[in-house]
Amino acid sequence: MAKTTRDPESRHRIVRAAWRLVGKQGVPATTVRGIAVEAGVSTGSVTHYFEDKAEIMSSVLRYNNRLMAERIGKSIGRATGLAAVERIAQAMLPLDNERLRTWNVLIAFWGQSGAWAHIDQRSPDSGYGGLRMLVIEAFADARRAGELPSDTTPAHEAERLLVLVFGLSLMAGGFPALLGNVARRSRTMLAEHIAALRTKENV
Repeated sequence: MAKTTRDPESRHRIVRAAWRLVGKQGVPATTVRGIAVEAGVSTGSVTHYFEDKAEIMSSVLRYNNRLMAERIGKSIGRATGLAAVERIAQAMLPLDNERLRTWNVLIAFWGQSGAWAHIDQRSPDSGYGGLRMLVIEAFADARRAGELPSDTTPAHEAERLLVLVFGLSLMAGGFPALLGNVARRSRTMLAEHIAALRTKENV
């Protein structure tokens, strides 16, 4: 275990520095020394707060998940049903550079099973699992409110929506120079998907 944290702000600065590096160059290329340089601290300062690189990466992933969760929470507000579904999706899409950075970090961690396992052990409701449950609940609310047919399966609709959002976000992450174009297309596709859902009850 890392040593007792004396200064939470210093620890957060290190996590933020690691987060920026992972977003720019990926997990394998991000080193403890590089993180120290980015944070403007010594390597010893980094190892004071973290046992090893794996622990830093787990903290980066938790931080990234928290950024996305906070953005989704602010977007939802008091909305329920399909309105909440739409706001969740809008908050997730990489419509600007800040959102794109969170997606670049998330994409960088795909295949990094060690970090995900650490997250699952400490916070099983965070990350994809927690997001999926949030979307399922929003679809369930929409069904109860009569916005969707009674035979709608919330889990299936949640997964369809997440596949759409993840696909669009992957496209933006792979071609950052096309962010503006991808953002416009993403808004259009999301609007079409939500509109199709809204017409289900009338079919």
